[in-house]
Amino acid sequence: MRNWARMSYFSSGSDLRNSDLRRGIAMASNLFDNPLHLTLGDSAAGCVRAALSIAPGISQAVMTISDDLSHGPFDDGLARAEYLRACYRDLDDRWDYDKQDAFAPWLALIERLDRDRHDAVVIWTGENVSEVTFLAMVCDRLAGRPEPIAHATVPGKYGRNYVAVQAPQELRAFFDSWRVLSGVERTVLAQDFARIREETGLLRRWQDGQIIDIPLDYYDGLLLEACSNEWTLAARIIGIAMGHCDAANSMSDLFFSARLQALIAAGEIQADGPQSSIRTYSIRCAA
Repeated sequence: MRNWARMSYFSSGSDLRNSDLRRGIAMASNLFDNPLHLTLGDSAAGCVRAALSIAPGISQAVMTISDDLSHGPFDDGLARAEYLRACYRDLDDRWDYDKQDAFAPWLALIERLDRDRHDAVVIWTGENVSEVTFLAMVCDRLAGRPEPIAHATVPGKYGRNYVAVQAPQELRAFFDSWRVLSGVERTVLAQDFARIREETGLLRRWQDGQIIDIPLDYYDGLLLEACSNEWTLAARIIGIAMGHCDAANSMSDLFFSARLQALIAAGEIQADGPQSSIRTYSIRCAA
């Protein structure tokens, strides 16, 4: 049986009354036999699995939602799948996006909870745009479910506030800090996801304690600043841009590859050949 202890709670855009927070902390004394650990992305899942493997007596059931919630539409799973397929098209000819419905993994989560009868869900996040959105989305998708939802939040490391940058031994240290969310917290987070879905378009950012909408070309300057008059491999330009993202808003090579294509189409940069993979073509500033 597992003891759930207090941990800090970061705001997702809505304030909670102190009494509600105290109730959530009190719930942390509950004990669970078979929790399901839930992460965003395969890298985070691998880190959590490795941490669980060195933690005797703790359920090692892990499920991941393989997505990047910092960009792309939320109003429809089919539209989101089409958006992501377009992003993958010029990233690498070895990879593609094969889901027809980007929200299908959320249905698989419900099916797994029903099948395996997990008695709690532990959500692992850092304080960043994708994982803060993930926490809110989980509360939306699991609204009305009987399973308690516990939140395990990890601090930043190497200038990145993400679960995937933590070593297994470091994640193991947070196992005594899971905190069960109160019913009010779950409702507030679910409501915040509804706000995010309605108020944000194709690109979002974690800023001043909430997820906000930003223009799709918001990060284009990072790519343009990395370009020069010399031909440079596209993958290198993308790597430079990724390195200049801030700790809470790390954009992926997938996103920057799509933005490179937009800049090429707009004539702001030039490419030296077909763009089937970021490792096979070079770019430079437009003349």
